[in-house]
Amino acid sequence: MPLLKNLSITNCHSLYQLPADLGKLQSLQILRLYACPALKTLPASICELLRLKYIDISQCVNLRCLPMDIGKLASLEKIDMRECSQISNLPKSAATLQSLRRVVCDEDVSWMWRDAEKALPELHIQVVEKHLDLDWLDE
Repeated sequence: MPLLKNLSITNCHSLYQLPADLGKLQSLQILRLYACPALKTLPASICELLRLKYIDISQCVNLRCLPMDIGKLASLEKIDMRECSQISNLPKSAATLQSLRRVVCDEDVSWMWRDAEKALPELHIQVVEKHLDLDWLDE
């Protein structure tokens, strides 16, 4: 699938691993891995996706880290990592993501991006408040 530009895997509760050769999808621009709670790591080959502009790993609640060479993603503009509280540090290479403009995350992980924000003046860290909605109680 060399021409695939968008890959969306959502609410896949049994996905615990991505293919090691994911980096062969050289045209990929959008990678959405929303709500895949069994996923613990991303393959290192993800850093070979040089056209990747957006990655959504939100609600991947057991994801423990971002790949060490994430800084190689020269086209990356946005990362959505809401509800990724298991990620406790960023690879040093994250500070070299010159195209990165927006990181969406929770308050408890936003501090990790503060050093990168100093190195990347165009970066905006959007902290999302936890929103507990009890409207269903009225029904």
